[in-house]
Amino acid sequence: MPTSVPELVDILDIERLELDLYRGAQPPTSTLQRVFGGQVAAQALMAACRSVEPERQVHSLHSYFLRAGDTAVPIVYDVERIRDGSSFSTRRVAARQHGGVIFYLTASFQVREQGFEHQDEIPDVPAAADCPDLAVVLGRLSSRAADSWRQEWSALDVHYVGDSRPGGSRVPSVGAAIEPRGRPARQRLWFRANGELPDDPVLNTCVLTYA
Repeated sequence: MPTSVPELVDILDIERLELDLYRGAQPPTSTLQRVFGGQVAAQALMAACRSVEPERQVHSLHSYFLRAGDTAVPIVYDVERIRDGSSFSTRRVAARQHGGVIFYLTASFQVREQGFEHQDEIPDVPAAADCPDLAVVLGRLSSRAADSWRQEWSALDVHYVGDSRPGGSRVPSVGAAIEPRGRPARQRLWFRANGELPDDPVLNTCVLTYA
């Protein structure tokens, strides 16, 4: 995975091969056995965004992970222009490796218009500064050291807020993390880029998708 924000930006700057066909590079520093799903989704969204007019912004996307990705070879993204209307555009992107599809993304774009706005209220949770680094939590729950996890996630600043257990903002033990209970399955995180991003709405949306 990218180890810095500039490296993440480079990974999302996919190469245009021809009309609606792109190639996404792999981060040279990845130690994962499979491609990180957020990378595939973000590169696929970038390919879709480059096929629409700049005033059309993505407002909905669906992702389908079909096969594990190979970190040793680039990924080719094939954009299908499903529809272009007066206000909306729809795109489907197939991500391919070794002659097969590993991932599909469907995205809808819309010209910005006035309309109803609605969202859930932000929950009452601790501030990011009061929550543990996600790498600490993962290090506690796995055989890998926290520094190893932190290296993989170093392009992002991620803090573990907690889950649905009482006192969920505490770093859980292995037993508590897997213990079955009659409670909602919920995890909460604070996350942001671990550095300054360019003033580019498309890039910022793709980084959010990556995370």
